[in-house]
Amino acid sequence: MNKRTISVMMLFTLFGFGVSTTQVRAEKMFDITTITCKDLLLMEGDQRDSTLVFFHGVMLGKSNTTMLNSEKIANQTDKVLEMCIAKPTSKLMSVFEKTR
Repeated sequence: MNKRTISVMMLFTLFGFGVSTTQVRAEKMFDITTITCKDLLLMEGDQRDSTLVFFHGVMLGKSNTTMLNSEKIANQTDKVLEMCIAKPTSKLMSVFEKTR
């Protein structure tokens, strides 16, 4: 499976998540701008994928668009991971903003 297919699947998964308001209220609140690249790199499997999908969604929201370009998303994911490996202390939100 290529990276573009994985990215598209992750995006569809994001829009398919159903989180009830009860679950949201039970969770502790935190500021997503505090998540570092190291935090992302230490995540495994679904947790890392979900985090990447979430941040892609945040970026789409910031750009006020509903159009998905799977090739651009796949390339951005690659750039984010490369930048995170190179500088793990970077804030993940900043890295995503730089790769937009």
